[in-house]
Amino acid sequence: MGTSEELMLLLNDKITLGEHLVVKLDPLNEIDGVTKLQRKIRQEIEFLRKLKKSKNVKIEQLSCSNLRHLGAMVELTLRPGVIAVCKIFHINDSSKLVIDIISEEGRVWTKVIARNPKSLSALSAGKASYGARSILDQAEDYLECAKLYPCMYKPPKVIFEFMSGIEENLANKLKSVGVTVKGEILPNSNLSEDNNDSWGEESSDDECQEHSEGPSLNSMPECMDEHPEIKTLNLDVTAMMAYVSNMTNGHCNYVFKQEVLTQQAAWEVERPVKPILERLFKDKILVCCKTAWDDFEKIVTTLGGPMEIKRTQELKNVVKVYPDEYGGEDDYPRKNLKVRGHVRLRSKIIFNFGHRIKALTVSANEGFVRAAMQQGITYASFVHESRALTEGKEPTATKISL
Repeated sequence: MGTSEELMLLLNDKITLGEHLVVKLDPLNEIDGVTKLQRKIRQEIEFLRKLKKSKNVKIEQLSCSNLRHLGAMVELTLRPGVIAVCKIFHINDSSKLVIDIISEEGRVWTKVIARNPKSLSALSAGKASYGARSILDQAEDYLECAKLYPCMYKPPKVIFEFMSGIEENLANKLKSVGVTVKGEILPNSNLSEDNNDSWGEESSDDECQEHSEGPSLNSMPECMDEHPEIKTLNLDVTAMMAYVSNMTNGHCNYVFKQEVLTQQAAWEVERPVKPILERLFKDKILVCCKTAWDDFEKIVTTLGGPMEIKRTQELKNVVKVYPDEYGGEDDYPRKNLKVRGHVRLRSKIIFNFGHRIKALTVSANEGFVRAAMQQGITYASFVHESRALTEGKEPTATKISL
């Protein structure tokens, strides 16, 4: 078989591999960033098809294919617990970082490396062209970014997973700076050798470059069991409304004239919110910012019935209200959160207040949390189902037996 025929066979194999990778990801489309990863793979397939059509294939062109790295990305995405891939985070106004794999509800960040181990060691030893960033440089970026985007106020654990292995010296350097190393640990090579195959075997690991949807939200109070160190709860307006609403306090047996209230009442029958909140509130310090309390009190004064007003007064006795600016200035990413769409100014004030004082923000505002995630910003939050004030609507509603 001639060299050109061998190259065409290799090219066909790579195209088939790419098509299989896209299909493998189809069942995972709900994971944040998977459609972007599929698009990246399709771009590689298109590049290879154009090569095939030209019938002038060179080994260097096949070596430039990024499918090996993308295949490794797919392999890790298929593992349980993954919530996002190719997620963009901003380190400052001018630089951003793409995190390959996010798992364990945001507590773990993984970088996938498929490059030749000798080339990684050589690059880290400075044997590269000017401006090329080594794996140690990338580790520094990951660790710096992790500090800016804590999960439950702890930087995510940073894992570098080497699909082709990593030499021992480089692995030890990564461990010494705080990176967890996964992959086969290989003997150190002699870097004085001329590793002709180091740079051509595979292209540098690529990164997806597009924004994506936010990870799924916690919906059960077990999150507090996992983080007993968080003793303070920051209450959003929606959380306080759900807590004092007649609907959540034994009066969900109504069909209201407002369809949204009838829907919430049906949910309340199936999934009562008050017991969840009471369990969450137990032995915790309850706080809110002045904007949250003032807006909540205004809503209750306008729409609340006598019992809802009474419960609000009782809640006021146990919730400490702080000035909005309490806790100092916002950190870089949260200060720059853009107010648009589901990101309203009031919500930004409330959630940023909670972040500054290292509290868990309790809210029904899932739209805000997801929209913030789309901007690369996460908050320590507990999201519950929404419940409106309903006592004032009961006289015009139809009472039903449950």
